Amino acid sequence: MEMNIFVTLDGGYVDPLCVMLFSLCKSNPKHSFQVYVMHSSLGPEDFARIRSAVKGLACAVIDLPVPASEFAEMPCSERWPREACYRIFAARLLPPELDRALYLDPDLVVINDIAPLYNLNLGHYFFAAASHMFVQMELFSRFRLRMTKDSRYINSGVMLFNLPLLRREQEEESVYAYIRRNRWRLYLFDQDILNGVYHSRTKYINPLLYNLDEKYLRMYNANPYNLGLQISIPWVKRHGVIIHFCGKNKPWKENYFGRFKAEFYDPFARALCMRDTPAQKRRKSRFND
Repeated sequence: MEMNIFVTLDGGYVDPLCVMLFSLCKSNPKHSFQVYVMHSSLGPEDFARIRSAVKGLACAVIDLPVPASEFAEMPCSERWPREACYRIFAARLLPPELDRALYLDPDLVVINDIAPLYNLNLGHYFFAAASHMFVQMELFSRFRLRMTKDSRYINSGVMLFNLPLLRREQEEESVYAYIRRNRWRLYLFDQDILNGVYHSRTKYINPLLYNLDEKYLRMYNANPYNLGLQISIPWVKRHGVIIHFCGKNKPWKENYFGRFKAEFYDPFARALCMRDTPAQKRRKSRFND
C-alpha cells in the first residue's frame, strides 16, 4: 500500500527527520511512502542527507519548497518558526491529486503498522488527531482559545488530513481572522490555531496508540481512574504505533529523562548511525522544542 506523508521543518531538524523516516519504513516493510517535505530553507545537502537515510527503502522524498513570504501574516518566533504553520494550509500546498495525507512531526518514531491510522474513515472531519491533555488543562485551553464545550485540544504532531474536503470547504480568511482576534492567546501558534479554528472538524484518535509521549504515559498511569489499567513498556511495544518526543525532552539531548529514548529512539538512530545526531548539534533550531 502506498501512503502520502508530509512534514514541515527548518534546517535544524534534518537529522531527527532522517530517524523518523527510517523508523517509518523499517516498521512498515509492506508499505511504500511518498514523503513531501515542506520547507523554506533546506538545500541540496539537506535533501541528500534525508534521501540517504531511506536509501534502498520504499520511500520517495519529494522537495516541496514554500516561499518564505507565502504566509507572512502567520505568527512565528525563535521556538516556532513559520514553517510550523504550513500544515494548516497543506491542502493547497500538496499536489491536487492526493486525497489524504498523514502529517508527522520530525521528532517522533513509528514502531508498528501505520495503515490502520492512515485508512481511518474521516467522514465529514477535516482532520484526525490525538489529545495529550487531561481535564484541567483541557478546560483551560478551551477557555483560552474560545473552543466549544466538550471539544478536545489536540496535539498537531500527528494529523491525518482529509484533503478533498479541505479543498472544498476550508476558508483561509477564517484562519487569519481568528489570528487577528486572538493573537495574544496563541502560545503554541499553529497548534493553537488548528484547535481554535477547527476543533469541531477534528476526529479524535487514541494517543496511547498514535501519539504517545512519555509525560502523557506517566500521567495516564498515575491517574486513579486508570487503576489496574496502567500501560507498560511491553504493551506499548506490542500495541503502540507512534512515539512522540514532544516538548523539550528530546532524545538527542544529553539531559533526556525517561525510558523512551533507549527503548524506542536509540534502536533506529543507532541502526542509522545517528545516535548523537551531529548535524543537529551544528545547526541551531528550536523547532518543536
